[in-house]
Amino acid sequence: MGAYETIIILKPSLTEEEVSSGIEKIKGSIQQAGGEVVALENWGKKKLAYEIRKEKRGTYCVVHFKGIGSVVSELSRTCRLSEWVLQFMTVKLALDKLGNTAQLKEEKPILFREKDMVATR
Repeated sequence: MGAYETIIILKPSLTEEEVSSGIEKIKGSIQQAGGEVVALENWGKKKLAYEIRKEKRGTYCVVHFKGIGSVVSELSRTCRLSEWVLQFMTVKLALDKLGNTAQLKEEKPILFREKDMVATR
């Protein structure tokens, strides 16, 4: 079994109940496909670095889970078919990083150009 992290950006117009039901749908999708959810956090609304579907903000959710490749493809299918998901991305993690979801402290998005300029100073 592999360890994975998925970051999901939900529409900012969703209510807390809709966000909770969306998170439960994601969790159910992972479990139904045979995966195990290790950590699931709602980071709240954050400013996006660029507009996605005419939205400037989004509700970020982070999911750490264990599973095989079919779990990842089922989660991707669920996210693509939901109208409340703006964007999502899944990456493979090392097993020692599983469950360690560190939230970003800054409200301002960091662009790669700005990050490179800060690092060279």
